[in-house]
Amino acid sequence: MAKRKRLTPANPALFGAEGQAPETKAVPLPRAPIADVASEAAATAALDQVSRELTAAREGGRMVLDLPLQQIVLDHLVRDRIVAEDAEMQSLMASIAARGQQTPVEVMELGPGSYGLISGWRRCQAIAALAEDGRHPGTVLALLRRPAEASEAYLSMVEENEIRVGLSYFERARIARKAVEQGVFESEKAALLTLFASASRPKRSKIRSFLPLVAAFDGVLAFPHLIGERLGLRL
Repeated sequence: MAKRKRLTPANPALFGAEGQAPETKAVPLPRAPIADVASEAAATAALDQVSRELTAAREGGRMVLDLPLQQIVLDHLVRDRIVAEDAEMQSLMASIAARGQQTPVEVMELGPGSYGLISGWRRCQAIAALAEDGRHPGTVLALLRRPAEASEAYLSMVEENEIRVGLSYFERARIARKAVEQGVFESEKAALLTLFASASRPKRSKIRSFLPLVAAFDGVLAFPHLIGERLGLRL
C-alpha cells in the first residue's frame, strides 16, 4: 500500500484577515490611438450632419421657430385685412389660450433678431392681447420663408386670408392698389393677375371694378369692407 504524503499548510501571510486570497486586478489592454481618432471623427461627422440638417430645415421653412413677439415687424407688408372683427378675435384668443398656437405664422428675416411678418397678423394680435393679460408668454411660433421677391410675400399673405377668413372685394382691390403704390407691381393689372391668379376671370373683373372705390374711399369710410358686391358694382 502506497504511503500518503502529508500536505504542508498554506502560509497564512498570503491571505487576508478573513482567510480570503488577495484580489488580483486585471491589467487593461492599451487602447490603440487610431481607435480614439476614429471615434472623434465619427462624432464630429454626426454633429456636422445634424447641424447641416437643422440649417437646411430652418432655411427651407420646415422648422418651427419660437420667436419673441417684439422681434416681429407686424407692418412689414401692407395688410390686406382692413379690420379684425371683434367676435372673430375673441374666438381666436380663446382658442390660443386653451390649446396654444396651432398654426405657425410666416415671417422673413430682415436682419439679426428681426423678422417681417408675411402672414398671420390676426394670430400675432391675439397673442399680443393674451400676453398683456398674462395668459401667454408672448412668443410666436413661426416658419421662416425666403421669398425671392416682394410679390411672393404679398401673394402668400393674400392666399392665406382667402383660405382662412376670406376677403371682401374692397379689401382685395385695396391690396392690389397698395402693392402697386409700394412698387411691388408695375400696374394694377399685373397685381391682379399675380395676387389673384387662382381666381376666375369674372372674379378678377369684379375686383378691378372696386379699384375706383378704393381710390375714392380708402381711409375715409369707417367700414369699407362691408360694401357688398352688388352695392360696390352699382357705385
